[in-house]
Amino acid sequence: MTKKILITGAAGFTGLHACEYFSKKRYHVIGVARKQISDQKWQMEACDLLDKERVYCLFKKHRPDYCLHLAGVNSVAQSWSEPLSAVNINVIGTLHLLEAIRQFNPDCKVVVTGSALSQSDHPYAVSKFFQQKLSLEWGRLFNLSIIVAKPSNLIGPGPSAGIVSVLAEQIVKMEKDKKIEPISISHLENKREFLDVRDAVAAYEILLNKGAIHSTYEIGSGHMNTLDEVTRIYQSLTENELTFLSVNANAENPPDLMDAKKMKELDWQPQFSLIESISHILSYFRVIH
Repeated sequence: MTKKILITGAAGFTGLHACEYFSKKRYHVIGVARKQISDQKWQMEACDLLDKERVYCLFKKHRPDYCLHLAGVNSVAQSWSEPLSAVNINVIGTLHLLEAIRQFNPDCKVVVTGSALSQSDHPYAVSKFFQQKLSLEWGRLFNLSIIVAKPSNLIGPGPSAGIVSVLAEQIVKMEKDKKIEPISISHLENKREFLDVRDAVAAYEILLNKGAIHSTYEIGSGHMNTLDEVTRIYQSLTENELTFLSVNANAENPPDLMDAKKMKELDWQPQFSLIESISHILSYFRVIH
């Protein structure tokens, strides 16, 4: 019997990859986005998660076997300019979703995607901390099958606003215009744990099928890379001579590596190397530009 999965944030970077992945795996995919999208290969529903009644109707109508909750504010900069909006969408929107499941679809297994930045010092981190905490507590209190996944910094081909994609788009525009201009970057020695979004989505499927409920799973590559290493890879993939300028005097304190031991116990391993991911990102922007 075909399993039905409802994916929130289906128009976003990870959501598009998730819908494509689960569709290819022969799941019945219901993608949920704030605005109606009609040109996808899977079923789409328009729903603002802050509209409680609309969320309730969604689960009464579809009653999915699985829910992958990707929707929310994922920009630190946006959380500084609109902190209340970030908290509303990430916390209240998630609670509307969980309450809809509790009332109308209690057998649905849910993966809520948290963030590696939930311990950082900005409004986005606060919103993700409470999202993760409330999701697990709602699961325990009401006996719901809820899991929290905490991925590291996701990269890959597609419409991402992350630094690795921003750099790729600037490089491709330079290639097209035959220009040589310095590219500003926060600090070349800043470190990130980069993980290909396609590896993250594969991990989410494993969690939906084999993950232990009321648990948190960290998902990462196990490697820290500086932005300088990223720029060197880009230089190896383009004929343009690239120059990067650090705009911050001091490097950031690097976040902790994700502890992916529990994921590896479920037979998950990253499949994409950093250079493969960056090469695919560059190819994506070369096609769309």
